[in-house]
Amino acid sequence: MAVSFAVAGFRDLGIALVPEVIFTHLVYNTTPMTMNAKNEDSRCAIRRGEVVSNVSLCREHLRLTIAVEGFPTPVAGQFVHLSPERRGTCVDGENGCCDSLDVGGAMLRRAFSIAGFRAVGRGAEIEVIYRVVGVGTRWMSSLRAGDAVSVLGPQGNAFPIVSDAANALLVAGGVGLPPMLFLSEALRDAGKTTVALCGAQMGDLLAVTIDSTVRLSTTAREATASAVEFAVRGAKVVVSTDDGSLGFKGHVGQALTEFCEANPVAPDDLVVYTCGPERMMEFVAQFCESRGIRCYVCMERAMACGTGMCQSCVVPVRDESDVQGWRYRLCCMDGPVFEAGEVLFSQPF
Repeated sequence: MAVSFAVAGFRDLGIALVPEVIFTHLVYNTTPMTMNAKNEDSRCAIRRGEVVSNVSLCREHLRLTIAVEGFPTPVAGQFVHLSPERRGTCVDGENGCCDSLDVGGAMLRRAFSIAGFRAVGRGAEIEVIYRVVGVGTRWMSSLRAGDAVSVLGPQGNAFPIVSDAANALLVAGGVGLPPMLFLSEALRDAGKTTVALCGAQMGDLLAVTIDSTVRLSTTAREATASAVEFAVRGAKVVVSTDDGSLGFKGHVGQALTEFCEANPVAPDDLVVYTCGPERMMEFVAQFCESRGIRCYVCMERAMACGTGMCQSCVVPVRDESDVQGWRYRLCCMDGPVFEAGEVLFSQPF
């Protein structure tokens, strides 16, 4: 990408020096970083979004809906990169500001999987689900209807919809649930039979709505239409919690094992998709490899730029052509979706 601006300085991101003009543009600008206006409505670009709603889903998770004009139709697995529209946004209710967002400071964009998408008139509404854990997500939790947000996207690759497999299992742990919601829509439209296995530490940390009129199984051997957000997308669910406060007592990997034992499907007729903590995804990847089941993982990394320039979101993958047998790929540009068998979940050095 050619940028015809003079570089006034560099911003040290800890692992790379990024030209200040590019850094500032990526963090704050609301105009697409492109010289070709004719194509800006059909590709990744920076656009101004307006908050439609920001509602609590459980004790620590919220769903943010943003209206964006000219946003291209995304595919399941892609993400958006969010930031305040400009410097000086206040997020701290106690003293009226936050140092890292104050004038002269900066907040790097936060990457969030697209959980839902609806075309509305000339624009679209995008849903992201997030957990409040720091400055960026605390700023997001302060947003109200009508507030402005800078939206970079859609970014990343897609979950493959495998044509020769009729069945799909979605394994989601914690905040790994959002991309599974969007994926379940794509699988429904492709005519797949889909079951989502949703795990959380405890019931009040599960970011879905449980339908009180539908029986929620306390074993992992049966899936029911008990989670509203998945049921409307044509998927049944198995809910698991570590403490047993909701659904099956145990981690979601145990739920996956028990469900597959009780509901056997030929390996070549099943695809598993997973997102969540890396230890959980490693378990799922090994489970699938041992049984000859195709599996795809959606990786999470902190992304300073989201455009491949800062090289901060590396994922180690197998590469037999490399003398060391592995190499790094970028989560933002090569991912976030990878074949499970190519990802090295433990550092190879």
